Amino acid sequence: MRSRLHDVPILKTTPTCIEAMYYNRVRIALSRIDNPLRIELINLRGLDIVIDDEVWVCVDRTLNDLPIFAWTDFEYNARQNLFEPIACRLRFYHNHADLICGTVLDLINRNLDARLSRLREHHIPSKVTYLRTKKRKLSRFT
Repeated sequence: MRSRLHDVPILKTTPTCIEAMYYNRVRIALSRIDNPLRIELINLRGLDIVIDDEVWVCVDRTLNDLPIFAWTDFEYNARQNLFEPIACRLRFYHNHADLICGTVLDLINRNLDARLSRLREHHIPSKVTYLRTKKRKLSRFT
């Protein structure tokens, strides 16, 4: 997908940050579900998000995956802890792409939350096993 971004002219590029909550959830999903990850953005007709280790690209699947906008150049090495936002660059390939960036992040978060919870439910054993503890004899002089 990264090579496809060079084929389309960029209208505007701006530095931005992605909140740690979104970034961390995506990183977990990439390691547990699939890499790259493609998510259909249900409330935004015809739009998908394609996510891999280097870029998150919102594409119009009805126009042969034409990029709408993309988060790139994540500066994950610059953060000191998992709660800090991630600095990156936001590239716009469509005039009105800035109107849906926040909505796309929320839709990604909801989708991945549902998928990861289903994955957790599937892998959790149904029977809980307790470790046996030895009963200690209490002496009268303790």
